[in-house]
Amino acid sequence: MLSVSNWLYVVSFFGYMFSTILYIIGVTGKKIRFKHPLSKGNIWTHWGYRSAIVGVVAHLLAILLRGLVEQHIPVSNMFEYMSFWAFCIMLAFVTINAFYKFTVLGAFASPIGVVILGYASVFPTREMPLIPALQSYWLNIHVSTAALGEGILTIGFAAAFMYLLNVTNMHEKNSSTKFLEFTLFLFLTLFSFVLVSLLFKFLHYSVEDQGSGLAYDLPPLIGSSKSGSITHWIGLPLPLVKIPSSLQAVNQVLKLNTVLWSLFGGSVLYIGLRMLLRHPLVEVVGKWVKELDASILDELSYRAIAIGYPVFTLGALVFAMLWAQEAWGSYWSWDPKETWALITWLYYTAYLHLRLTKGWEGKKSAWMAVAGFVVILFLLVGVNFMIVGLHSYAGASM
Repeated sequence: MLSVSNWLYVVSFFGYMFSTILYIIGVTGKKIRFKHPLSKGNIWTHWGYRSAIVGVVAHLLAILLRGLVEQHIPVSNMFEYMSFWAFCIMLAFVTINAFYKFTVLGAFASPIGVVILGYASVFPTREMPLIPALQSYWLNIHVSTAALGEGILTIGFAAAFMYLLNVTNMHEKNSSTKFLEFTLFLFLTLFSFVLVSLLFKFLHYSVEDQGSGLAYDLPPLIGSSKSGSITHWIGLPLPLVKIPSSLQAVNQVLKLNTVLWSLFGGSVLYIGLRMLLRHPLVEVVGKWVKELDASILDELSYRAIAIGYPVFTLGALVFAMLWAQEAWGSYWSWDPKETWALITWLYYTAYLHLRLTKGWEGKKSAWMAVAGFVVILFLLVGVNFMIVGLHSYAGASM
C-alpha cells in the first residue's frame, strides 16, 4: 500500500508539472483574448486546470493511503508535511479557480505546487514511527489545519504578485521592478535546489569526509577539511574552500553547501533565461497578466487571505496551544516554531487591520501579501533548519 502511495505522489507531481506547462503555453503562446476578466481562457489553460485536478485527486489518494498505513495523517516529517502543504496549495487553487475562473492564476499557482512537492521529495520518503510526543489525535487536527491555512494564504500571495506585475511599469528601473525581479530569482533558486538535489539523489551520490565524518549528498563546494582533501568531481578537487572553524557546528557545513548549490543553480537558470529571452523576467512574465482587471486580482488576493487567516489561526495557534497543554503541561513555551507561528499570525493580523481600517488596498496590500509569503517560508523551512527547539523532533520534522 505504501508503494502505491509513493507512485501516486509521482502521478500528482507530473499532474502539477503538466498543469504548469499547459498554463504557461496558454498564456505565452496564442494570445488569450479575454472578453471579461473572468474569462475561461483557451484550450491550453482548459486542460491545464484539468491536469491540476488530476494531480490533486492523485495527491489526495496518496495521502489517504499513506495515512492508512501510518494510522494518522502523514504530516510528521519534512517530506510528509511539505508534500501536504503542496496539496493544500493546489487544492486551494482548484477550488478558488472554480469560482473565479481566473485561468492565468494557474501559471503562478501550479509552479509553486510543483516546486514545493519537488522540495518535499528531496527528504527521505520512508515511513518512520511516531515518537511519543507526536502520538496524539491533535497531530491530525493541528498540523493539517495549519497547512490548509498556509496553502490558502499562498494563493493570496500568487494573486498579489500577479497584481503587482499588472500595475507596475516594467520599463522603469525602480525599486518595485528590481524587487519583483529578485522575487523571481529567489523562486528560480528554490527550483534549482530541487533539481540539483533530485539529480544527485537519483545518481545515489554520497561522499564522506573522513576527517569530520560528515556525509555529503551534494558535491562539497565548501567543507571543514582543507581544500581538495575530500573528493574529486568533474576534475575539480573538493572542497574548493575550507570554511572557518567558527562555522563548523553540527550540520552547518552541509547547510552552507546546500545554500551555495542553490544560489549557483539559481544564478545559472536566471542568466540562461535572461540570455534566451533578452529581457528582464518581470517584463516577460508581466505580459501574462496585463489584460486582466487589477481590481479583481487585488480582491482575489484579499479574499484568499481573509479565508486563510482564520484557518491558520485555528491550526497554528488555537489547536497548537491545546496540544501543547496536553503534551508539555503549558499552553505556550516560546519555542522557535511557536514564536514564528505567532509572528506570522501577527503579520497577517496587521495586513487585515491595515486593509480594513486604514484603506490599504492596491499596491500597499499586495506588497504585504508578497512579503507574508516570505514569512511563511521561514516558518516552514527556515525554523526547521536554522533553529533547534521542541519542534525539531523526527529529523527535520514539523
